[in-house]
Amino acid sequence: MLRLTRGFSRQSPRSRAVRSSLAVLVILTGLGMMHLLGSSTQSGFATERGSQLIPLALYTLTLAVILYLLLRVRQLIGEREQLKELAYRDTLTGLMNKNGMDHFWGHCKSGEPLAVFYLDLNRFKSINDTLGHHTGDLLLQAVGTCLQQFTRKGKRHIFRVGGDEFVIIAKRCSRKDAEQLALNVLERLTRNYRLETHELFVSASIGVTISQGRVDPKRLIQEADSAMYTAKQLGSGRYAVYKEESFQPPVRLVSSSKAQ
Repeated sequence: MLRLTRGFSRQSPRSRAVRSSLAVLVILTGLGMMHLLGSSTQSGFATERGSQLIPLALYTLTLAVILYLLLRVRQLIGEREQLKELAYRDTLTGLMNKNGMDHFWGHCKSGEPLAVFYLDLNRFKSINDTLGHHTGDLLLQAVGTCLQQFTRKGKRHIFRVGGDEFVIIAKRCSRKDAEQLALNVLERLTRNYRLETHELFVSASIGVTISQGRVDPKRLIQEADSAMYTAKQLGSGRYAVYKEESFQPPVRLVSSSKAQ
């Protein structure tokens, strides 16, 4: 069992399945052997004084092995969850990272209606270059904390996919709901941030696209990214909804004072 469970969390899914099957087989075989041995020992020593000690010791050993295996399995599950957390979670902001988004797409239903938001912070590069990466990291942490309030388990997921780029994916979200959500996010993000000795006014730009029919992750991200650049070109603190037609996408302004 020690050999089968060694490095279990680092194995491939196929290898883990094989090792789990062998572990179950070993456990069942061991328990069966202990039961037979205990029964035969009990019958063989039935006429001798203290004959119950050996079967009792064997069954006690069986319980101890079972307890150890349960603890070992619990430890392996904990290690697996920790590795999963490290693989799918962005350590700086606490949001899911690009691996987490890929995992989401892999488990997403092909025809499920989705709204995809691509968010980018304005002036982030200049802040990073002028005030240093430490201040930039503090700003990203503040933005990540602000975005976490828009997470809804099973319905709305938020990912950090680049330096200052974030993706929000909302399930069963109509265009009207998507526009309202984009407006709410901009209103919360567009403000002054107190970062140690610096106080910075930061705004964001958001591109929105709505899935039509079959879910195509690459196409949806590209559409939302394109709409985000459209919003950015028209000014800060805006969002734009992607449309395939050649006319200009509808754009909303957060407020005239914040967009300056």
